[in-house]
Amino acid sequence: MTASDDWFIPLADPASALAHLYALPQAGAGCTAFAGCADLVAPDLALWGLNLPGRQARLAEPPCTALPLLLDQMASVVGERGPWFLFGYCSGALLAFLLARLLRAAGRNGPARLLVASYPAPDLARPPAGMHELPPGEFWKEIMSYGGVPASVAAQPDFREIFEPALRADYQLLAGYEYVDEAPLDVPVTVVVGDKDPVLRPEDINGWSRHTTGPVRFRSVPGGHWLLDDALADVAGALREATR
Repeated sequence: MTASDDWFIPLADPASALAHLYALPQAGAGCTAFAGCADLVAPDLALWGLNLPGRQARLAEPPCTALPLLLDQMASVVGERGPWFLFGYCSGALLAFLLARLLRAAGRNGPARLLVASYPAPDLARPPAGMHELPPGEFWKEIMSYGGVPASVAAQPDFREIFEPALRADYQLLAGYEYVDEAPLDVPVTVVVGDKDPVLRPEDINGWSRHTTGPVRFRSVPGGHWLLDDALADVAGALREATR
């Protein structure tokens, strides 16, 4: 993986921000997944989107498929600006949790709060194990079954050619994930979930309370699983509220 100093990109001017939010997107997505959200939380909160290799501005770089390496790269950057918060959306929530654990293990200061959306508690998460190895037709059939990608867009060969390597890499990144029991984090946690999410069960959401000794806030917003599409303003409101 090619080294880069641009692992997180500011999606709004951070000069006057009172706090900083590092945001990790869903599988296959780039930093601009949070562009609309960044506009809604600015100027007091500066949102920094994770800028992964193999997509958008780093399209020419090979995607990362080694989870420990990716976590180390993120850990080397987060927390340089303070106060700071950590936000993970969909599978980005699991990465955010693992990053917070890594910072603790390294004796580093963690985020002032961990925010997660549209993802089950880490001990209940079951990322697909072999999806990244499927033939293209089967792979895209699975992707479409998850929602979040319009059929008219995914049907375009150019779209698939550009986005498939990053998608496969992100599924490979978590394919071998197995929860490891450790002491709970000591940071507050905010969990955001759509009130009509067809994927998550109540126990998936409530389970986040097992992973911190700090206070846990549960925020239900109108929408399904893909909240940045369904309920952008409500998610932004939850982020502003949680980071004050």
